[in-house]
Amino acid sequence: MQPLEGENTQACTCAKKPEHNSKKYRIKLITGLVLPYFLASLDLTVVATALPFIASHFRKQNKFDQLNWIITAYTLTSTAFIPFYGQLADVFGRHISLQAALFFTVIGSVLCAAAQSWSVLLLGRALQGLSSAGLSSIILVVLADKVTLEENAKNNTLFTIVSGSTYAIGPLIGGYVTAPARWLYVFVIPIPIAVVSHILLFFILRNELLEGTHFHKGSTWSAILPALATLDIGGVVLFIVAVGLIILGTSWGGSTYPWDSVQVLVPIIVGGTLLPVFFLYEFLLSDGRIVARLFPQQSPMLPLSLFSRKDTIVIAVIQFSAGAAMYAVFYFVGIYFTLVEGNPASQAGIQLLYYIPGIAVGVYSAMFMCNRSPGQTFWPLLLGSVEEAVGLGVLTWAVLASRPRIVSGMMVVTGAGTGSRFMPASLHIAGVWPERLAPAMSLMRFAMPFGGTLALTMMNAVFNSKFSSASSLVLPIGGGISAQDTQSLDAIGQLPSALQATVRAAGRGAVGRAFVSILPILGLSVFACFVLGNVWVKSPAKKDKVPGFTSCGQGPGGQSSEKEATGASAVVHVPYLYALLKVTIPIHLSN
Repeated sequence: MQPLEGENTQACTCAKKPEHNSKKYRIKLITGLVLPYFLASLDLTVVATALPFIASHFRKQNKFDQLNWIITAYTLTSTAFIPFYGQLADVFGRHISLQAALFFTVIGSVLCAAAQSWSVLLLGRALQGLSSAGLSSIILVVLADKVTLEENAKNNTLFTIVSGSTYAIGPLIGGYVTAPARWLYVFVIPIPIAVVSHILLFFILRNELLEGTHFHKGSTWSAILPALATLDIGGVVLFIVAVGLIILGTSWGGSTYPWDSVQVLVPIIVGGTLLPVFFLYEFLLSDGRIVARLFPQQSPMLPLSLFSRKDTIVIAVIQFSAGAAMYAVFYFVGIYFTLVEGNPASQAGIQLLYYIPGIAVGVYSAMFMCNRSPGQTFWPLLLGSVEEAVGLGVLTWAVLASRPRIVSGMMVVTGAGTGSRFMPASLHIAGVWPERLAPAMSLMRFAMPFGGTLALTMMNAVFNSKFSSASSLVLPIGGGISAQDTQSLDAIGQLPSALQATVRAAGRGAVGRAFVSILPILGLSVFACFVLGNVWVKSPAKKDKVPGFTSCGQGPGGQSSEKEATGASAVVHVPYLYALLKVTIPIHLSN
């Protein structure tokens, strides 16, 4: 509930750190959380380097064609379990939830490092993904707990730099430690990092982090079962099964099975059906509904009341589109350079490096706009959405026109648009939902990988549909050409020049059409920004009057008045551009 204008908000601000303690608290956060955050960001980049050596090791077990399962097992759990960790952090507290996530890192890494069979390796990867889901989401919640948005922005700045550095450090570490006989070391690296993180969390942050609602300091082992009974078990199962089936189907499509096969269609259809069932279940679990009467102790994992503030949906759409753009660039730009331009896979991988500096530019520009000027979240989110949509739109044209230099340049622009929304999105959610940080932040965190997964589904379906006819025409006996098979791609270079040109032209059209298929998603994110509110990261200075705003509650008699927005974060829930045009800005104060 928002405080009334003129109401004493001392009780609401008691958790804010005084200025002389804020630096000390920030140092504790950095010391205790930087290693776990680095660990969550490092995994995929390190393991990706080792994939060829893992493939060679398991070739004797006839698992070479199932190599994508190493990524799928991790992606499935690291995406599907994100909202669950949000509720876990509320019920059991931030410290216990983080320790549990780190424990899964240790167990999963040990299983992977000691794996002598394919099934053990995949189990370890799934546990590592389960850990990543918790670390990446809970740490964002912890950074927003007990601090003002201005302090949150400073904390986020440091951790965004850590996350970005892993894109460069991860492949270097993976390349250094991997060799045909040493690939297991990529799974050994996380173990000491996780153990040290366990210790630092316990001694530095155990007494600093928010406790759970049902399991807190002084609780005995007997309190675990009653606390577990408050979790939304039905919602958790429905959500994980639904998202897991969708990810499973999209991972199989085009690589393990054809897109029109039963093995692909059934998981996607069943998962897509269960998602609405999940939201219906969450509705029925709200106060007074039938499921809530059956399970009175439980509360929804993702309460539908979260969507009562439109910015929740808007930020989810923005993050969804960011994931779509990231996955599209990382996956299909490589296909373009190998299939259409005829570059070797190693050179195509180098071309992807243009995307990383773009992300860095976006991240640092967002830091400036949030921490310095204008000190708001709206502008980096809007500019980033426009940059990303324009960049990917021009990139699509460059693919269809076969302009590789423009493709590389637009990767920088697209990356800048994507990177400029990482930090502002979490700050915006923290401002809109300060009283429901865990579920709101988890929903935002989930939207990005899920958006990327669904975007790849669309792009793969379009690509295979457009390219299959040309492939079967050129190689009618061999079963066509696969853009994911390096031997098949090498075979194109052995074709007569006329047929080779035909195949590459068909590939150019197929890749271009695949990019076109996700442009509406990026356009939707731009449109969503026009109905987005705004959050002031810094409280407006005393000299800066905000004209005609109403506080989160109106004054006595329903009167609104002008006042100085100081001492609290200012939030505009109505569309900010509309408020600017109307001159009168209805601001809510968020503590």
